[in-house]
Amino acid sequence: MTAPPRPVDAAHRLRGVRTAYNDHIAELFPRHQRLVSYVIRPPGADVSAVQSQLRTLAEEHGRYVGYDITDEAACSLDKRVGYAEALDLVYRGWAHGLVVPNQATISANVTTYAREVHWFGERNALLHVLHPEETE
Repeated sequence: MTAPPRPVDAAHRLRGVRTAYNDHIAELFPRHQRLVSYVIRPPGADVSAVQSQLRTLAEEHGRYVGYDITDEAACSLDKRVGYAEALDLVYRGWAHGLVVPNQATISANVTTYAREVHWFGERNALLHVLHPEETE
């Protein structure tokens, strides 16, 4: 008798979806290089160490960070000026994707995060996460 399949949590599943999109995009467009680093910066905080880690992550994937964008509050996505700017850079083709510290930087809400993962995938844009979803 075989054991029942182990349930896959939403974060692990979304990591798989995001990774599959990234792998597919890297095959289709190996010259995708410029990324946006996006960080939530508490007022007065220095995020240069996190941005440095994001640059290193981009370089590990053969990319580089061309833009550093921050927002000061982790509010709803439609109120974040920096996030809107990052998406606009991707949408207009000035950047080829986003690199973020963790899932919560985009949204702690799994449904909202899933929508954003699909937005990137549908636009052949990369989404790299420093601390993968299931390690949250």
